[in-house]
Amino acid sequence: MKVILAGHILGQGGIQSHIRWLVKALGEEGVETLVLSLRGDKRPTDYSHTLQTFEECGVRVHICAPDAKGNSFLDLGKVERFVEIKKLIDQFSPDVYLAVGTGWNLFIPPIISKLNTRLIFHEVMSGIPRGWRDSRWCVRWCFDEVIGQSPNVAKTFAQCFGWKKSVSALPAMPEPLEITASLPKPVYKTVQLGTAKAALFSRLAPHKQAFWLVQQWDLLKNCLGELHIHGSGAEEPLIREYIASQGIGDRVKCFGRYPEGQAYIDLLSSYDLTLLPTIGREGAPLVLLESMACGVPFVAYGVGGIPDYGVDNPNVIVVPPEPWLISQGKKYTPIEKSQQRTAFVEGVKSMAYKLAQGEINQQQLQQFFMKLYSFEVLKKTWLSYLYNQI
Repeated sequence: MKVILAGHILGQGGIQSHIRWLVKALGEEGVETLVLSLRGDKRPTDYSHTLQTFEECGVRVHICAPDAKGNSFLDLGKVERFVEIKKLIDQFSPDVYLAVGTGWNLFIPPIISKLNTRLIFHEVMSGIPRGWRDSRWCVRWCFDEVIGQSPNVAKTFAQCFGWKKSVSALPAMPEPLEITASLPKPVYKTVQLGTAKAALFSRLAPHKQAFWLVQQWDLLKNCLGELHIHGSGAEEPLIREYIASQGIGDRVKCFGRYPEGQAYIDLLSSYDLTLLPTIGREGAPLVLLESMACGVPFVAYGVGGIPDYGVDNPNVIVVPPEPWLISQGKKYTPIEKSQQRTAFVEGVKSMAYKLAQGEINQQQLQQFFMKLYSFEVLKKTWLSYLYNQI
């Protein structure tokens, strides 16, 4: 089997992590693979290890470097870029062309190559279009199959984009913490009400609602002991200012950017629960997988693919989306929205009570992760799927 995997491999984020580990899985099993990074990336020295890992697995990588003005190969004035990519694809002659992510550059190569190749798109976002200019509309016209990164995402994509062909669901590949770090062995425990340590790990963008969460401390202070915010972004100054102005810094803290690797695992494992009140167009956030891998229960809004994490998983709480999140045309005032968001607060209180009453099994939660989302399990799942496509 020969596979071309097209996407953005440099940088940090869930998409990049998924592509890297999927490529590694294919390479380890001897699948001839060509990676096309088509976004016009410069090749930073700190990612040389990533590229070296691909090479050690026998995986070829082609990165479209931008020109002096920062234009990628998509620039119509750069005909040689199209010729270059077409030649690469034609020479490689893949059985499967797998596109991951967004961007018009993902969909042009299979159009210009005109090979008899199975064209598959992996939706790693929410499945909801961002207007009529969204590049994913191209999928409907030239691809053979869509894979959502969860059943809910797959269903949403089919409905929103009018997809009538085959649609499947396969999880994205998270960083395999069971390989890259030493995972803790969770201990079944109870946590006295009012003492639980909760944390949010996220970009501090408005739709993640970290600032909103901190503002709910008056409603949470009797069921939680501490609330820690880890991450950086636009809301970080607001959060720090609010904590200082309210005089709650002894129990609510903002630490900024969090570490990676083993230091991150040790930090995450030190908490009793994690929180993600995001109202954005999420796919299936990897941070929730990481929490489960450490045996740490979470409370999250059920947007995007998040509800699928709660299926047959009694050790997490997925709060149903508020009506204003899924409303079709109805306008809600800021006050109405604020009132409805209290459902998330109630979810946090419920988790605190469950922890206090011994109703959360941390060991079972980690086993749930290993059974469904470990590297070896996902590698077998992806290989089986791809071989069935040829």
